Amino acid sequence: MSVSSRSRPRCLLISLIAAALLVSAPATAQDSPESPPDTADTRELPPGPGEPEAPAAPAVPAKDETPEAPETPAKPEAPEAPEKPAADQAPGEVAADQAPGEVTPVQRDVPDPPTLPPDGFDAPGVVDTRAQEPDEDRVTHEVTSEYRVRSLQVTPVELNGTAVRDIGWTEQRFRLNATTGLKGVGSITVQLDALDGVLFGDNGRFLGNPSSNSGVSLATKRPNLTRWEIGLLPGGDPFDRTDYGPVLTSAPLLEVNYLYADAMLPIGLLRVGRQPLNYGATVNAHDGGRHNRWGVSQYSDAADRILFGTKLDEIVNTLRHGADHVPNTSLDDGVILGLFYDFHKQDNIARTDDDLRQMGANLQFLAAEADWFGLDWKGFQASATVVHLRNERFNSRIYGFPLAFQTGVNNVDLRLQFSHQRGETTEISEGFAALTNTNVEMQKLEASGAQAVIDVHLGPVTLSLEGNYASGDANPRAGDPVTSFSFARDLNVGLLLFEHVLAFESARSVGVGLENLAEADTESFPLTEIQSDGRFSNAIAVFPQIYVDMLKTAEHNLFARAGVLAAWSATKGGVVDAVQTALNDVGGPIEDSALNFHGGVPARFYGTELDLQVGYKFRDNFFWTVESAVLFPGPALQDANGDAVRSFLVENRFELLF
Repeated sequence: MSVSSRSRPRCLLISLIAAALLVSAPATAQDSPESPPDTADTRELPPGPGEPEAPAAPAVPAKDETPEAPETPAKPEAPEAPEKPAADQAPGEVAADQAPGEVTPVQRDVPDPPTLPPDGFDAPGVVDTRAQEPDEDRVTHEVTSEYRVRSLQVTPVELNGTAVRDIGWTEQRFRLNATTGLKGVGSITVQLDALDGVLFGDNGRFLGNPSSNSGVSLATKRPNLTRWEIGLLPGGDPFDRTDYGPVLTSAPLLEVNYLYADAMLPIGLLRVGRQPLNYGATVNAHDGGRHNRWGVSQYSDAADRILFGTKLDEIVNTLRHGADHVPNTSLDDGVILGLFYDFHKQDNIARTDDDLRQMGANLQFLAAEADWFGLDWKGFQASATVVHLRNERFNSRIYGFPLAFQTGVNNVDLRLQFSHQRGETTEISEGFAALTNTNVEMQKLEASGAQAVIDVHLGPVTLSLEGNYASGDANPRAGDPVTSFSFARDLNVGLLLFEHVLAFESARSVGVGLENLAEADTESFPLTEIQSDGRFSNAIAVFPQIYVDMLKTAEHNLFARAGVLAAWSATKGGVVDAVQTALNDVGGPIEDSALNFHGGVPARFYGTELDLQVGYKFRDNFFWTVESAVLFPGPALQDANGDAVRSFLVENRFELLF
């Protein structure tokens, strides 16, 4: 449900505020391809940095992944409610002192305003309502909600063992996005998740951890709060990776992803609070919205941030033309500047050397429509960002340079994004030095990631070609450069290989590594980043796809999508398990000690994955999606005996949002 109240912008202030909403990252390269011409063109905002993260834009985060090809058109504004008659006035009756046709002003009580500071100055964000009562039509409210249920079966998830074969589960999530504001002043936005990843049923062992609500499963009438994760199996050896598998864990009832306030200033918009690292889906960060073509999103990358955004071209136009200038409030045209400062870590508040801070700037140029070189351009967006990350405790000095570009030309859409990170730090070396009993050394960091997507619309059919690149690192030794790049967790590439198989095997290795560090005196645990959680890393992938609208009316859309994913390691050394290789290091060339995630010899070819999706959409509110995949493993997924079996996935998903 969405309720809002809007009025026509009348001044530069409103223009600058609207412009600031574009200080986000460019549109996701994972967005579903646009439908043929009968679908409205509503693209995502351009992407920005992630790890290092992008400047967030003041747009409200999108909802979760859209399983359809075209992006969802913007919701129509709700009509303003008619004014109510006075309490002592009968319906249709005209007040005594009121001329026919004249509307009686709305009378309502206003609570006492917040107490102002002793110095007499308004605190930031506090409005003194004693000066003037806000009109009812200036108060805005917008609420959107979503409920999702997923049932998945992976057979098998372990390609060369018998400890964990088939896994299957049904989980759920409820999401609420809410914004309340006062026009011309500001707003407050919150995003909440409830029962996120919580399994259906009353699960666990009674009096165990987690504990079921009933000691007799036949008598259970109240489901509990449990999730699953990769952990040590009962009776397993903590130093044997094959003894790690799915285990139950307690889940929180409610999680707050975002909570921030916007203040509308004369020269732009100021946003403060816990907000998205990036709006949309980029190689660096993902806002957890409905951007992916395949699968779903499960994370909401966030930062505690101070952000300022403004529209530079409107400032210049107002200075040139004076007060008579009518500002362009479009969110699709202009030059946007964003500045941000992030608080990633504070730790001991009596010290400053353990603080991790990030700052940066983002510049965007946007044009909704253009006629350049005789071509029909639409949705042109170009973005450049500079980010600096610093920390004294680990001598971290890291810079990020994300770039993004997207446009539509006639029936072709193109999306490009690239991110380069470089710098130095001892934080990663400290964790691996503790694991291998070596010395901590300063490490150089140099990593890159990129994605390119081209869509060609041919009536009800859309042909797509997607290419992905993430640099890798085949040498985990503490003194060698760090060259590994990982996509954002929710920037999905395919359905099975990266999302489940590599996520499972990398989590097993991390479990062994953390067990070895359990008694170590270290403040750094870089092993947690080896657990991929479905991220695309150390890989080069080619992913041709086809999308077909089999039935499309004003209310119903039945569609299908198919793709073939082929992937290789980005390093010449092949796919290397950093934990197992570090523990197996016997000196000499690292190649002599290297192992893959399955205990085999590293190789470059991951394999080939076939993906299929069939979906039905009703009125942009109900989505029913069925996805399946089969993985033909390559040498990079084989164990020491050269064995690896095919894996299959089936997912059924229901989503209701309004």
